[in-house]
Amino acid sequence: MDTRDFGARAMLNALPGEMSDALRGGFNDATALLLRDVTDYPPERPNQRYIRTRTLARSWSRLPVTGSGLALRSGVGSNENIAPYNRDVQSAEDQKPIHRGRWPTDEQISNARRDTVNGFVSDRFDALARKYGGRA
Repeated sequence: MDTRDFGARAMLNALPGEMSDALRGGFNDATALLLRDVTDYPPERPNQRYIRTRTLARSWSRLPVTGSGLALRSGVGSNENIAPYNRDVQSAEDQKPIHRGRWPTDEQISNARRDTVNGFVSDRFDALARKYGGRA
């Protein structure tokens, strides 16, 4: 038996776990970026009297990565118990007219970052392919 068979077998045994780890890493990178974007406030208006408390920003958090193998899920969510008005301000479905065009919605942020988020996962898988001598 050729000793290369043992290397190939070891690679095949390790690869599913490494692919899951790569996907998990990409999700962690993506949710960190999306959280940063969604908690970024627009500039204050001239002569604004409202004092910002940043409660809306504190209502957003990264959701844990759940699942196993390549069936993983994650995301960013806002807790309405912290900021009951969160949907009025940043929900694509429920945003009030007063906030339109000023506050980006969850959907707008997600769409704007789609390529970057996909790139985080692709970069991790490319690195894994290079590790095993494949082309990225």
